Amino acid sequence: MARRVVSLIRSAPGAVRPVEPSLEANAYGVAEDVDLVLVLRGNGVELAVAEGEVRPGELAGTALPPAASAQDLRGLVESGIGVYAAVEDLQRLGLSSGDLVDGVRAVDDDTLAELLRRADAVLTW
Repeated sequence: MARRVVSLIRSAPGAVRPVEPSLEANAYGVAEDVDLVLVLRGNGVELAVAEGEVRPGELAGTALPPAASAQDLRGLVESGIGVYAAVEDLQRLGLSSGDLVDGVRAVDDDTLAELLRRADAVLTW
């Protein structure tokens, strides 16, 4: 069984939904005997924006569920999962490390490459 696993998320959700499937899948890493690291690249860094939570609303008479990827990431961080966001992608989107959920670390490409190099397995989303 893979012991060191990197979960690489490259895109933000395409629609408002109550749970981001890639984040939900990573929650299982908390219960398993693996060293899970979550890496956010590309537009996936948007999942770590602290103010990125969408409140429930309504569109054309249809109720929209709340979306709370920031809350999901807080849970992963508090459970000891390392969560990293690519600083280059943050800059491209006009974001900085100060915009991120507490505990999410903005890191450069060299650091991300090292995380991937040390992994026994890489999951991509």
